[in-house]
Amino acid sequence: MRCQLQGVLRNGRRCAEAPFTLPRVEALLMAWVVVAAACDQPPGPNTTLPGGASFLEQDSAGVLLATTLGSRARAPVGWLVDTVPEYQIGEVDGEEPYLFSDIEGVQQLSDGRVVVLDWQSCELRFFGPDGGFLELKGGAGEGPGEFRAGWCVLVPSPGNDSLRAFDGPTLSFFDGRGRFSHRLPVSWSGQSVTRVHGVAGGRVLVERRYFPMMNENPNSPTYGLFREPSTADFALFDLDAWVPVWERFLPGVHEYRAQSEVLYWLPFDILPDAVLGRDGLFLTLGEDQGPEILEYDMAGRLRRIIRLAEAVVAPSPGDIDKLVEFGLAPHDLPDSSREEFTDFRMRDYGEMPLPKILPVFSRLLVDEVGWLWAELHRFDIRQPVR
Repeated sequence: MRCQLQGVLRNGRRCAEAPFTLPRVEALLMAWVVVAAACDQPPGPNTTLPGGASFLEQDSAGVLLATTLGSRARAPVGWLVDTVPEYQIGEVDGEEPYLFSDIEGVQQLSDGRVVVLDWQSCELRFFGPDGGFLELKGGAGEGPGEFRAGWCVLVPSPGNDSLRAFDGPTLSFFDGRGRFSHRLPVSWSGQSVTRVHGVAGGRVLVERRYFPMMNENPNSPTYGLFREPSTADFALFDLDAWVPVWERFLPGVHEYRAQSEVLYWLPFDILPDAVLGRDGLFLTLGEDQGPEILEYDMAGRLRRIIRLAEAVVAPSPGDIDKLVEFGLAPHDLPDSSREEFTDFRMRDYGEMPLPKILPVFSRLLVDEVGWLWAELHRFDIRQPVR
């Protein structure tokens, strides 16, 4: 598979789109939820929402409660991704540095250079502001600055030009020129870590996941359902001492083996997500938790609860119909095959319990300015990301 990386201009700032081939970027409207740092001043504490609720309140423990109308968070604010890329990195056919197997991280440096980590080669490839190839570092291997093949990911490090790459057992540190500094073993209570979400302010945010055993008793009413949901555990480590300053253990997603012996995640179930900014971390709680994001400082203290003021919605059988339809939409199938597959999938979904509410947030991002962006969940893959 060949991938292209395109640079586009968002609100006057350059960023990168990866990891798919995208000849032209369609207009994209992003909905803001709340800002951690912004040019515009948010409504004051005396601003009220319908029903008399305050936009910004403080509880007895000093935690801020920031509430935004759901209708406002879901409304476009007029920011667009340009329809023509400012520059492009990557080719379908061309010289080797411009060909990617799969892109596992992109970082733009303060001087305009762009670093791309290719998954298969585990190379850190440096490109100039004009998209021209400059040099490569890293690669697969066991030497200094090299990675375990097929497991290398570029880790966000907001606020600086240093580069961090995770390859499963270790976290490697590079400067902005790709010069290797040192390598740090990454584990949590003696066990491996699934993902490193970010490095900033002397802290490392990590995640690990566990998947429980399935109920295999055919006489049980919960046959096929895993006894417990998977777990999504998060920890914030002090980078020097490598001790956790904050930990949170959350339910992940439920898996279900239907009578057809096909394994599914339960429909509309969703994993928690976390992101690390310059001075704190943000966390969504996942399953059945509704429109809420928690913000912690670098010491692991809860600093703010961010909420959308809107009614939660329970999934319905009609939503299952749409889920199956949307899943088939991108595929060119004969009508007979489409109907057969639809019937097959509907029978499987008909056996499964539904979550209590439809998910609200699916992914979090913090930009270099400090704004928090929350991607709204969508199950119609044909709709633009908001």
